[in-house]
Amino acid sequence: MTRPPQSGNDDADDARDDDLDAVFSAANPNPDRVGCPPREVLAELATRQRPIGDPAYVHLTRCSPCYREVRAIQKQRGNR
Repeated sequence: MTRPPQSGNDDADDARDDDLDAVFSAANPNPDRVGCPPREVLAELATRQRPIGDPAYVHLTRCSPCYREVRAIQKQRGNR
């Protein structure tokens, strides 16, 4: 899956992405990492190697530690 062409409003897109990161990074602490997929799966999610229907994507919306890990992998690899 690739991102659609940018509309030329990169600052607004960056601000939106930062807002979403702030929410998903803190909203669901899951300190015991209950139900978390292995790191290999998180890496596959970060690089969009899994189909969009994979339930692990839903897990990201419910687990801030996994969300942060996926975002860190994406940023490390140069993906937004």
